[in-house]
Amino acid sequence: MGRFTNKAYAYFLVPKGHILSRESERRLDALERYKDLGSGFKIAMEDLEIRGAGNLLGKEQHGYISAIGFDLYCRILKEAADGLNKNSKN
Repeated sequence: MGRFTNKAYAYFLVPKGHILSRESERRLDALERYKDLGSGFKIAMEDLEIRGAGNLLGKEQHGYISAIGFDLYCRILKEAADGLNKNSKN
């Protein structure tokens, strides 16, 4: 981990002849593109788009977030949760 004047490095080794999945290539590409200080959020958002936000009540992953955007996804999720809360109070 980099601190102050000490620069951090990460090495990702792939066995010779191994073919990376498309998702792995996209993750490595994101790490290459976002290498400036404070880029952790951008990397996390890209990973979220790759794997999907997930199902809050189960293990399934859904990739719809890239189709509608994270902000809209969160608003839809909030509306759904508010609707469930409203119905459970009745």
